[in-house]
Amino acid sequence: MKLSLTYWVKQTGIGLVFTLIFMLLGHFNYAQGRLMPGITIADWYFLVCLLCFALAKWVILEDNRDVKAPTIRRRKRRGHRKAADQTASVYEKMAKPAREPRLQAAPKTTLKWYWRVLLDVVLAFTSPLILGGFLTYLLRHN
Repeated sequence: MKLSLTYWVKQTGIGLVFTLIFMLLGHFNYAQGRLMPGITIADWYFLVCLLCFALAKWVILEDNRDVKAPTIRRRKRRGHRKAADQTASVYEKMAKPAREPRLQAAPKTTLKWYWRVLLDVVLAFTSPLILGGFLTYLLRHN
């Protein structure tokens, strides 16, 4: 999926709602029942989270690149198998199990609404970390 303007606006709006909720909860004085003025370091962090929210959500949910882990291949002793195959009967050769198909990852499916809300809450706090890890991965593996 490409990052379109509608996707960016929608996800930024969702991130703005969650970020504002957490910023208001941080400025609320529970003893007096009112909001406290001023900007703190946490507010700056949440503003950075807001900027990274849409891209971090795209990285987690929509990134469809084919990333393959390295495979470990073991050497096979060929002489032992060939001797057994040469002396096997036709029925023994036919009874050989078929080669196992290669394992493939399941396709990404859409999440239920409650998982998306939980993901949005988590991303409201950790989106700069997730995006930073993704960018580091891209720089090291390209």
